[in-house]
Amino acid sequence: MNRLFNLNIIILALFIGCSGGKEMTETTEITVPLDELISGSILPEIYKTADTAVDTVADTAVDSVADTVAVSPDLDGNEAFEAYLEALVRSATEKSTPELAAELALLRDAEKVPAENLNTASVLLRNYVVKRYGDLIVKDLQTMVGFQTYAEEGRENWMAPEFLRQREWLSSKADELGLGFKTYDGRVDEFTLAGPEAVLAVLTHGDVQGVEGQEWSSSPWTGDIVDGKIIGRGTQDDKGAVVMTYYVLKALKDTGWEFNHTLKLIISNGEESSWEEISYYQERAPEHEYTIGIDGEYPVTHAQKGYGLLTLTSGEISMSKKKGEWTVLLMSGGFGGSIIPEKGEAIVAGVTNSLNRLTKLARAWESENPPAKFTLTSEKGNVKLIAHGASGHSASPESGHNALGDLTAFLASLDLTPNSWGVLTMHLGRYIGTETDGASWGIAHTDSVMGSMTTNLAIISVEDGNPTALVNIRAPRGITAEQVEAAVNKRINKINKEYGSALSLSMTLGPYHFVPTDGKLVNTLLEVWEEVTGEPGKPVAIGGGTQARLFPNGVDFGLSTDEKHYRGHGADEYMRPEELFMAAELTISAILRLTTTE
Repeated sequence: MNRLFNLNIIILALFIGCSGGKEMTETTEITVPLDELISGSILPEIYKTADTAVDTVADTAVDSVADTVAVSPDLDGNEAFEAYLEALVRSATEKSTPELAAELALLRDAEKVPAENLNTASVLLRNYVVKRYGDLIVKDLQTMVGFQTYAEEGRENWMAPEFLRQREWLSSKADELGLGFKTYDGRVDEFTLAGPEAVLAVLTHGDVQGVEGQEWSSSPWTGDIVDGKIIGRGTQDDKGAVVMTYYVLKALKDTGWEFNHTLKLIISNGEESSWEEISYYQERAPEHEYTIGIDGEYPVTHAQKGYGLLTLTSGEISMSKKKGEWTVLLMSGGFGGSIIPEKGEAIVAGVTNSLNRLTKLARAWESENPPAKFTLTSEKGNVKLIAHGASGHSASPESGHNALGDLTAFLASLDLTPNSWGVLTMHLGRYIGTETDGASWGIAHTDSVMGSMTTNLAIISVEDGNPTALVNIRAPRGITAEQVEAAVNKRINKINKEYGSALSLSMTLGPYHFVPTDGKLVNTLLEVWEEVTGEPGKPVAIGGGTQARLFPNGVDFGLSTDEKHYRGHGADEYMRPEELFMAAELTISAILRLTTTE
């Protein structure tokens, strides 16, 4: 580690806001690598040891700057950053570290960061952005969560009232921060820190999934902080990234340094629904040299599975007159292709004493298939059966528990009448049910880099008078749309032949996305990850589809650190403030390194 990173406790004092003119003896100095002061692993330990040491800080002037330099409302951004660096130069000089003082003075006076000073500049910026803008990141995210920017059927997002309100707020925020703002007819909004012709863009989105059918412990639209969590729809996916990034651009602007690129924050407004806005934007905006999405997983998401939607429609029965012990009259559940449904309902007709008999069967099935849970009630002489699960992101089956999977698997275990609902139920229960890998459907496949196929029974509904199911798959490389279609149709044909039914399939499967790991962008992001966290990182592949795949060599850099327990799309979605601060550190260091060196 560069010895110039070793700064004394006075630097720490600048970041924890100590004040007063107390004395420090030579023996109370705590030397810590500066690039670890804000990292999650060491920061709590440093704070524990700092309290007593800070009491002996010698220089009242430096302590005063610590109170005001980064957060003072009396200083604009450029003044604050200059005063911040001046305080550090003074501290290094007074502590007899002339080489460090000279390097800090060089950065204070530089128009552009020299390559040999990148490490020190990165550490300073990481600390500065959190200290000056950390509280505002949290506050603005709470505000932005309040815009209910989810898609509504029959209306484009671009000019919907909530999107208009959010756009007006973002535009005023850009003006306040001294950044450029442009909207591409509402489809994409853009913040800009102007520079040379080459463009580095951070890609995010401002639309969210709805919350219909989900049970939240706090309002999804207020950003309440509960147990250290900012709870609200969009906190992780993806409004936290929006707010964090525009403050990163502001902190970079504060430095006054020149960069090799124009820096842009791209805010897509149809990521959760259409994706058509990206081609609209690309036809009208300059091409990016680098595109870094913040809608995936750390350390670096370089590969994404193909996104598929399979629609099964059950028509009229032409042959079978068989009458089962139980008849499915109606089913419903789910409200988004990329959301694991947490609730599914069925209306079932049976013989005498149906409620008691079906309840006993359901309880037995629950005991054999935890954590399945059903509620059964009588409704107009029939039984209303409700399956309870846990919502999550369909790309990560482990992030939730599929209620429709339980519902169809249980019903398929009964003697069902093969009407149009019964045939659809039997097919879904036999070939999907509680599985998430497509094995019974004949489409299971694993790639050494991208991982395994996943399936999510996302929606059951009535479309054009016909029982319909929507299944979302995430397909790794090595399996084609033709192979998937043939395997599923084989099983559909089998049940159609058995019952004379008219179950049919329509499907789409997009291509996978893969960026080689030996390029500058991936390697730089991995180096930044290790710098900030202290942990080595490896490129990852995800099942989720992000819009970074729509840009040449686009990759994602956060916000999630654990796709298996992804919070976006689920109830009680949240981000912790410290997670946002780490993301700000990672993002500002990455931009600095990519736009300073040739």
